[in-house]
Amino acid sequence: MRSIVSTSLTTLLIPTTPPPIVPKSIVCTVFEGRYHLGVGALANSLYGSGYRGVLYAGYRGELPPWATPATTEANGNTTFRVADGLDLYFARQDTDEMLANIKPDLMQQVWEHYGEALEYVFYIDCDIVVKAKWAHFEDWARYGVALCEDMNSPVPVHSPLRQRWREYYAKYGVDYVAKDDVYVNGGFVGIHRDYRGFAALWDRLQVHMKEYTGKQHRSIGIADRWNPFHYMDQDALNVAKDLTPHISVMGPQAMDFGRHGYVMSHAAGVRKPWDIAYLRDIIAEGARPSFADKHYWHHVDGPITLFSRATVVRKRLALRAASFIGRFFTRV
Repeated sequence: MRSIVSTSLTTLLIPTTPPPIVPKSIVCTVFEGRYHLGVGALANSLYGSGYRGVLYAGYRGELPPWATPATTEANGNTTFRVADGLDLYFARQDTDEMLANIKPDLMQQVWEHYGEALEYVFYIDCDIVVKAKWAHFEDWARYGVALCEDMNSPVPVHSPLRQRWREYYAKYGVDYVAKDDVYVNGGFVGIHRDYRGFAALWDRLQVHMKEYTGKQHRSIGIADRWNPFHYMDQDALNVAKDLTPHISVMGPQAMDFGRHGYVMSHAAGVRKPWDIAYLRDIIAEGARPSFADKHYWHHVDGPITLFSRATVVRKRLALRAASFIGRFFTRV
């Protein structure tokens, strides 16, 4: 009798394989080429902010040289352990389009990969570093689709640009009415699962847009701002914003545009911090380092090491010197 009880208890105590843990949030981004130097800094800043989970990176071309050792799946996607609690998942993208235009599709990929239990999906450009604690981002997205105002905002509701959007999308049965003057930046989007349909709407608006623009391949922006669609992903995002009742928008200072904020720092523009010669630029052009330049170089040496120690020291010294010179000599 005693042996029967013992056997029964032993059977009950045998551990079963636990179900996979689905993180509360997934952050995704896109990159190719030297933009891996931005992905590494974004990952470092996320880790420093307290984010734990997965950075889902859609990419084309080669994997970063720093992403070793890594585990490769049968489908060719690769996982790299950044630090305890943070993994970088490299998801190869089979597309000939410019990667900036697959942002809404990438967010939908994340939900398909991780399932309905996932609470938040965030898209963050790889030329952004995070400054606020991660918990603030999740709290922000509870109030609606989280967005940031662009440096080129406002765009008045009765501007020719918004009027052209209204005329264009009417052909597809979309009743577009601008709700406000705010024009948001395409570098950051946070979606709670209650508003998951926003990614599909954004994607659909881009599909309609392509009948006018055709595909974009390697350059940002087509024609000029008199064109109804100049930045495809960003213009479509702004149409989607106006068609969505539940949004939560922070001002441009949330990306360090114009004023030094406390949320993120966005190195918007063609030239990126990893390619800038700061002393040359301040002397030859009077171009001072930006907030984003300084924050980028703060996040390049851990947990992911992107440059040699000598390079980091040299760049940080050049930043300080260029900033000092810029107090007395700057572009008019």
